[in-house]
Amino acid sequence: MALIALGVIGIVLRLISAGGNELVLEGILPISPDVIDRVTITSPTSQAKLDRVPGPSGVWEIDGNLAFVPKLDALWTATEDIDGAQLVAENPANHERMGVGDDQGTYVVFWFGGSIQEEFIIGDWSPDVRLCYLRKPARDQVYGIPCPLANIFDPNADGWRDPIVVSIPRDVIDMVEFSYPDEEFALRRVARGWTIDSGSGEEAANIFAVNAVLSNIEVLVSREFAGQEEVQGLDFAGRDSASVRITPNSESGFPVTRVRFLPRDNTSFYARTPVQSTVFIVDAGVTANLLLTATDFSTSN
Repeated sequence: MALIALGVIGIVLRLISAGGNELVLEGILPISPDVIDRVTITSPTSQAKLDRVPGPSGVWEIDGNLAFVPKLDALWTATEDIDGAQLVAENPANHERMGVGDDQGTYVVFWFGGSIQEEFIIGDWSPDVRLCYLRKPARDQVYGIPCPLANIFDPNADGWRDPIVVSIPRDVIDMVEFSYPDEEFALRRVARGWTIDSGSGEEAANIFAVNAVLSNIEVLVSREFAGQEEVQGLDFAGRDSASVRITPNSESGFPVTRVRFLPRDNTSFYARTPVQSTVFIVDAGVTANLLLTATDFSTSN
């Protein structure tokens, strides 16, 4: 019994003393967003480069476009867990199965002043486990950190761009003006609802149609982004274009915003706003509840 007890104590002491080197990942250089100025995320087929804009703003860009803040927050939350990540495997035979092999994983590199601060190989993600497996290059140990989402370490550059075309709370909107090739009209907020003015006087507007429009203005999300070659020659002021001009109340702090639309194909529209050069691609199913005609707001329908 004494020998058994001594053996157990020896194992415990060995595990405790091994602690930082074997059971958890320690000794990581700082990789917080206030230290790092670039993050590159590279897969066998694509790469995303995130750059911190110089200055105290804390703004990050992807290929010159503003990065999507909620996705950045998820990245930095996951990054906080790397220092102290739990060991899950040591045998190199498991690398391929976990997706952290040298030629299969996603390489995430944190840069500081043009030099590599830290780099990791990120492996496969499973909705059942919800862990990100990671390994330092040239080392066999594989560690795990919590990853509630599949694309936290996304190598697709467009995946980091802000997909929101416009976002204005419905409660602050005073007027919405629609301009089409064959008609123009305006919705106005009044004391007990909304009216529509098509040029021949105001009348009560169908509140269900109004709510459909306001819901889209609160959060209008694009499906993807048009490439540089695709946007060449697009005329958002031409005959086929449509626009929605949103006027918030003066106390809200939101500026007057116009969203211009141009048909792309049978399933989508191009969209853009004056404040940014991005040309968004929006599903036609989404615009169907926003680009309504004057007839849609009639209370007699």
